[in-house]
This record gives sequence, structure tokens and C-alpha cells, in this order.
Amino acid sequence: MKKKKSYFYKIYFLLLGVFVICLAAFAYSLDAWLKDFNDGIPETVSRRFFEDNFENLNAENILSLCDMKPGEFETEQDLRQYVEAKLSQSELTYTSISSAGEDNLKKYIVKAGEYKIAGFSLIKDADGGWDVSSVELYLTPDYKQSFRVLDTSVLYLNGKVVSDEYVTERTLHENAAYLPADVKPPEWVTYTVTGLTKKPVAEIVDRNGANPPLRETDGIYCEEVIYDLDEKNITSVLLAAAKKYAAFMQNDAKRTEVLPYFEKGTDLYTSINYTENNYVWEHDGFDFEDVTTSEFFRYDEKTVSVRISFTHILKKYGKQDYRDITDITYFAHDVDGKYLIFASKNN
Repeated sequence: MKKKKSYFYKIYFLLLGVFVICLAAFAYSLDAWLKDFNDGIPETVSRRFFEDNFENLNAENILSLCDMKPGEFETEQDLRQYVEAKLSQSELTYTSISSAGEDNLKKYIVKAGEYKIAGFSLIKDADGGWDVSSVELYLTPDYKQSFRVLDTSVLYLNGKVVSDEYVTERTLHENAAYLPADVKPPEWVTYTVTGLTKKPVAEIVDRNGANPPLRETDGIYCEEVIYDLDEKNITSVLLAAAKKYAAFMQNDAKRTEVLPYFEKGTDLYTSINYTENNYVWEHDGFDFEDVTTSEFFRYDEKTVSVRISFTHILKKYGKQDYRDITDITYFAHDVDGKYLIFASKNN
């Protein structure tokens, strides 16, 4: 006959099983509760936010939570790259700071070494949880660049026009001193743009629609002027005047041959009219070499200047040639249909 198990053990093991199941369920519930509790306390929320955004460097999310915006000449991408570069330079840490007795607010600072680089705040919500309420970046884009261009040119940075808001200096062009009062002289305009994250792409469009290059001088990027298209009918007259003037100064041309090229009543005309050239290097003949005309500049519809250079050679039989290098800018304007020289400057 088969022996029957005691009812006592059946009940015992049944109750034991129920207890184990209940204990497991309780432990699972407790663990979930503890996890929810830990997830909701500020220490956990702040640590997770720091790890997700600063340690793992989510600059895009950081910028979305703060009021830092790109400058006029830069993009969101430029700013993000700048922030990423700054935050990745050294190891970051964070710590809580006083929230001035506000129980519903927790504040934290983020440091790169000993330097405070950012801060963020948590605020308690209606359900007792904590959420990130604000982020601050203590970073200031500090790249600065200055540009000097003619007032008839337009400066672009990263494809955007630089307005007069950025003008820091205006200086008359070096030729202004030679122009008459009724001619508007060109000006050099200096623009200074601050708050950039990196060197911008600069472009100039000048008065003729050309794109002059920029050359750095003493930390300022200056326009290399592209001069106006040479007007041969004017340049040829001024070149003839320059040669005739040089010949006159060496007693190889008459005063009456020179003066018709110059405007009466000007200091230059008077100077030529009263010049006495009794003492010149004795020679038997002359010539001109390395003749160039350049830097043709039109100031208005009637006023121009042109730079003329050449080597004036005086020849003497049995002796070495005397070579005089001449480099002069002549200023002329239309007087009754004829361009007359009214001023000059040595270069």
C-alpha cells in the first residue's frame, strides 16, 4: 500500500512557495520604487544631465537650453563648433552651489580645471520631480578682426554686408591733399568686427564691381586697390607732359612747350613758369627707358590721376650715361575738353 504524504508538508511547501513569490514581487516593486525615487532626486537628475550633455558633449542640446546666439556674421553651426572646441579642451567637473534658500531650485556650476565654464539649474515640478530649467555658458567669442577699405567699396564677411555700425575710423586717402575743394576725396574706412568665433571669410566689391585682394598690415586687412581702366586718350597726354617736363628741367625743351599741359593759376604752373634751370648735367642727348603708366584713378567725371615712371637718361660722348629715375603721380582735370595737370606728387 502506497504511503500518503502528510498534509502538513503539502501546506508548508505551498505557503513557502507563496511567500517566495510574494517576496520576489515585493523586492521587484521595491527596486522599481527605489529606481523611480533615485531618478527623481536632484543628485541623480544633475549627474545624468552633466554626463549626457557635458561629459558626452552634446553642444547642440546645451545651446538649445541657453540664450547664447551666434553673431551677425556667423551661423548656429559656427557657434556649436566653437562651444564643442571650448568644452573639449580639458576635463570637466560639476558641483552644486547655493540656491539662496529656494527649496524648489538647485544650482550647479561646471568647471574646466579651476575655471567656471558653465552653469545649470534644476527646478521642482508639480509632481515633486526635478527638471532642468536653464543653462548658462560662460564663454565669450573673442575673435576680432579689422579691415580697411575705400569708402566706395563694400565689405562682406561670410557673405553678409558689413554696415556702418562697425566703422571705427575714417581717414582721407593720401591723394586727398592734391585734389581741389570741389572734388570729393576718397576715404579709407576701417571696420572692426568683434565677437567672432573664428576668422571670417572676407570679400570686397569695389566701385567697379571687382574683388580686390586684402593684405595684412599691422594686424589690419587692407584693400589692395584695383585701379580704374586706363583711359589711353588721357594717359597718353599726361605721359607726353611728364616727358616734356623732364626734358625741360634738363634744358632739352622750351618752357612754351611744357606750360600748355598744365593749368594756369595753379602752384605747379607758376613753379614751371619761374623755374630757372641754368645748372644741369652737361650732356649731348637724352632718352627714356622703362616707361610705365599705372594707378589710373578717376575721382569724378572730370578729374583723374595717373602714376608715371621712367628712367631719364642723359647721354654724354666719352662719359657714362647719367640715369635719373622719375616716379610721379600727376593730377589732371577736364578744362574745356582738354585734360590739364593741376598738381603732382613724388612717389
